[in-house]
Amino acid sequence: MSHKKRVLENSFLYIFSALLVKAIAFFLLPIYTLFLTPEDYGITNLVSSFINVVTFIVAFSLYSAAIRLYADYKQDKAKLKSFFGTIITFIFISGIIFFGIGLIFKTEIVSLFFQGLSFYPIVFIALSTLPFVSLHTMHQSILQGMQQGKKLTAINLIVFGITVLLNLFFIIVLKFGALGFIIAQFIVNVGYFIFMIIDLRKQDLFAFCMDFRILREALKYSIPLMPHDLSTRIASLASRVFINRTFTFAIVGLYSISMQFGTLIDTVQVAVNRAFQPWFYEMMNDKNPKSKKEAVSLSNVLLIFYSLIYMGIGLFSQEVVIIMTDKRYLMSWTIIPILVIGFSIKSIYYFYVNVIMFYKQAARKLFIATIVGSFTDVLLAYLLVPSYGMYGAAFAFIFAKIIMVSIVVFISNQYDDVGYRVTKMISIIVPSLLFMGAGLYFSYTKYMIVFSWGNLIYKLFVLLCYVSFLYLTNRKVIKQIFNSGQIQQMLRRKKDKK
Repeated sequence: MSHKKRVLENSFLYIFSALLVKAIAFFLLPIYTLFLTPEDYGITNLVSSFINVVTFIVAFSLYSAAIRLYADYKQDKAKLKSFFGTIITFIFISGIIFFGIGLIFKTEIVSLFFQGLSFYPIVFIALSTLPFVSLHTMHQSILQGMQQGKKLTAINLIVFGITVLLNLFFIIVLKFGALGFIIAQFIVNVGYFIFMIIDLRKQDLFAFCMDFRILREALKYSIPLMPHDLSTRIASLASRVFINRTFTFAIVGLYSISMQFGTLIDTVQVAVNRAFQPWFYEMMNDKNPKSKKEAVSLSNVLLIFYSLIYMGIGLFSQEVVIIMTDKRYLMSWTIIPILVIGFSIKSIYYFYVNVIMFYKQAARKLFIATIVGSFTDVLLAYLLVPSYGMYGAAFAFIFAKIIMVSIVVFISNQYDDVGYRVTKMISIIVPSLLFMGAGLYFSYTKYMIVFSWGNLIYKLFVLLCYVSFLYLTNRKVIKQIFNSGQIQQMLRRKKDKK
């Protein structure tokens, strides 16, 4: 298979599997929310956020090194085997050490992260899972570096299916609640660890060993990436910790449901940007002012497309929550429109960050925006959550995205004025948010916890008005883009990406 075809195929497989997993998880919400109390859902989400952060600490972000250094070692089978053996052995030892530290400081860990929850059995099992989760992610990085897209996709779907079955068994049949989720995670990741060892040994790519020279080289590459990898994850964990410390696990559960709806926007934006980015790089390499204008025009059209997604999720999240979740979770919808504002602001980030990634010197500064934005999120959540609960966490998310986008725009403009204008992007985003606000008036004032056909019809009317507004104010740009074939060209160049 040619390199071009392999990249195209793997890109499609990764996007397809990621969206499929998210879609299935989303449609399982009615079952999970029926058999789990908001408190149970909050506990499982808080534990998952904790594991998501700590695995990067346990592994020292060596996942990136596994992908990057594979390219250097792949021609030397013995060295590659030593490399994989060294980083896997190191992560396993690191995980055991961290587990031991967790046992020694169990009181402090519970007090800091899991206030109101006893150490045994949930936190104990979560700490026991850490080495195996870290190695699970490492094996996926190894397969990604080796460009084994079909195998990785198949494994991910099988693992996800087994996890869902175990979750359903423990929460429906055995009625273990939050503990059932944690036990399922432990079983799946221990089983995956055994599979990983067998798989790598079959390919003669693994032996327990420790080459300190290779380890030094890998850590030298990965450790500087840790702040960037950890920052957004820490902010997500911190919001949940602050909510739990001030209120209850139940409120954490409601906030987690809301965030699951909000991240649907980000999933679409990331998927579209994977196609847009290589095309954008082509335009930048043309060194033609017209090419940059085309990139700006298409960016505006994509932003219009995103605004329709904002409207859809923001306007109709109430009805979806009422239909798909148990009545105990109804109030979670009230947070979703606030989070939609934050994700709509983040849309600007994706366009400007492509400029930064085009210039290698600028790319080295990207971590500044990530770290400062995440620190702002944590600080504001700390200040706002005690008074405003999950609403405070949502507003902290918005302000953090404003800071992050501002820094990215500033860095981008230092290297190239492509033609992007924040004012123009805001002029596209703000009307969608205003229409969304108008459409939600009766939801917040009259029908907050009940379904109303009249309210739904009113929202559909507002959506129709917004679509008409979009067409009337942007019809020239939209027609120009489609007539010039830029979207088809973008997708075609995505296929040819190396």
